[in-house]
Amino acid sequence: MALSAQLSSPAALYRKLEREAYRAYHAPTALQKADHFFNFCVTASSMRDYCLEHQGMLTRAQRKPYDSAWWSVPLLVAAIEIGNSAKHFVLRDLNTGAPKTVLTRTARMKKAKFVDIYADQSGSIKAVPVERTEVTVTLSDGQRLELFLFTRGLLDYWRSYLKSIGINVRKQSHAQLARSAA
Repeated sequence: MALSAQLSSPAALYRKLEREAYRAYHAPTALQKADHFFNFCVTASSMRDYCLEHQGMLTRAQRKPYDSAWWSVPLLVAAIEIGNSAKHFVLRDLNTGAPKTVLTRTARMKKAKFVDIYADQSGSIKAVPVERTEVTVTLSDGQRLELFLFTRGLLDYWRSYLKSIGINVRKQSHAQLARSAA
């Protein structure tokens, strides 16, 4: 029996992944952005387990080919390592207890310039320069991705993977995503 009634399938977890990406991108403070970014990575990493369970891949031997394939995708590795480091403080080798060397090069937060674009009551378009916190992840292959491209890449990967195993997921409405950020 699942302990989370709301997350009972890979599709439900994917929709949570979408909500976490939205929350991370739109978080108003650096602390909230960090929290939602780490939650996004934990959820992206959990997609592996949900998909394997859904496919009936229950033993280590059954899971091994999937895990090997996933560890060859730098974007997935980054989500796994960031999510696990957030949960466990230090990633350790289970055999030696020594800290593990991670493959992901960096995950950094810094202030960056953005532009808020909106229409005022008269319908005029306004562009307002703002400064907000940005997250940048440098993958094991050296590719640097800012938060939007990092989350988009993982969402696209998991949507495609779900489709390949016969699960079609409709995107949530903007209203649903925006409610999740409130």
